[in-house]
Amino acid sequence: MGFLRSSFGSLRIKLLMLSIGTSLILGLVLGATWLFFQINVAQTEAGIRNNETRRQIQSILEDELDEEHMKGLKGAKHEQTMQSAAEHIERAFFHDKAIVYAEFTDSKGRVLASKVPKLVGTLNSDSHEIERVVRNNKAIVETYALDKRGDVFGKKTEVKTINPFDGRQLVQEYTAPIAFDGKIHLVLHIYFSLDRLTANISRLMSLATLIGFGIALFGGMFSFFVLDRLIYRPITRLGEVAERITSGDVNQRAQVVGDDEFSDLTRRFNSMADSLTFARFQADTDSLTGLFNYRHLQNHLVAQIALAGRYDRELTVAMFDIDHFKNVNDLYGHQTGDAVLVMAVEYVESQLRQVDYMARYGGEEFVIIMPETGAQAAIKVMERIRTGFPQHVYVERMGIKNPIFISIGVADYPHCGRDATNLLAASDLAMLLAKRRGRNQISYSRTLDQQQSS
Repeated sequence: MGFLRSSFGSLRIKLLMLSIGTSLILGLVLGATWLFFQINVAQTEAGIRNNETRRQIQSILEDELDEEHMKGLKGAKHEQTMQSAAEHIERAFFHDKAIVYAEFTDSKGRVLASKVPKLVGTLNSDSHEIERVVRNNKAIVETYALDKRGDVFGKKTEVKTINPFDGRQLVQEYTAPIAFDGKIHLVLHIYFSLDRLTANISRLMSLATLIGFGIALFGGMFSFFVLDRLIYRPITRLGEVAERITSGDVNQRAQVVGDDEFSDLTRRFNSMADSLTFARFQADTDSLTGLFNYRHLQNHLVAQIALAGRYDRELTVAMFDIDHFKNVNDLYGHQTGDAVLVMAVEYVESQLRQVDYMARYGGEEFVIIMPETGAQAAIKVMERIRTGFPQHVYVERMGIKNPIFISIGVADYPHCGRDATNLLAASDLAMLLAKRRGRNQISYSRTLDQQQSS
């Protein structure tokens, strides 16, 4: 039983690991799917916000720097109008936390407005100053400045594609050149911070991890419960029934539940148990009388002695032999002799209790085991059987009934023997004494002991 429990315990652990592993993979897949969907939503929302900012800036530029209006402006008026537009945009947007860096330059590269106040009034040609400011701004991971010819300088990094999972802040660059008279008069550079997006992504990743492990935990427990019910328990039940059959309870059968592979396996198992029971029955049964044979008698008597010893109960064994049975075979034939044996068994069994046990000891000798019965009570039962035997067991020829008689030996536990071998030997000796005394009588084992000692 320990081996079976160990094996089943190992199976249950394997089922648990399989359930958790499968659910973990499923949870991670579902969590990752949900995460990428949420990231896409967050990126879309961030893009919408930034596009709205750009649209508003473009609207201001179109209103304040109308091309027809600008054509009529010269000198100071022209510069004043551009400066006014730059300041308007600066007041409206440069203080937005979503914009990490922004500048407004005129056609000569002079900075009209900047997120970094010290750069206002400087020229793009002074690229090292802009580059220094840009490089020292940790919020900016990639940006660049344009000179008046549109050439790039002050570039911070060569990276163009930024991985949203590497933990860096992101910026989104937007450049808006303002041209009229066929010339670029103003260039607006804006770098939108995506730190809110990356924060959302980090939060979503943590949430996705919790979701994944939550699905793995609850899904694993649920799938383990299902597998335990559908696989482990049926196998355990089969194992327990097999163990009981092995222990000697050959009438045990497994309950068939459902109509699947396990129910089919259970039916096959029960069929195998039936075949085993029948084979064991044949091995333990006398084919002529249907009684248990000597091999089964030995095992049964050992078990009965153990019970009697454990619970301090009485136990008596009686052995009887059909008198002159050889003459029956010689005079009437073996077929008649077999019929006499069957008649003898039917009559004696009719006189016994259900708890009593009868077996064929060999030839014309039989053994009766009477649990919870003392020697005196057993002798009374056997005397009743002896006196009634000739009326029920006989050979009839030409209307004449030739009665059959028996000699009986009785031995009880523990007075006549404490194990199966000695108890059977004591009853056998008592039966031999009954035969020596003239047959058709009962002898108790201790009577023989007294005779041998005298």
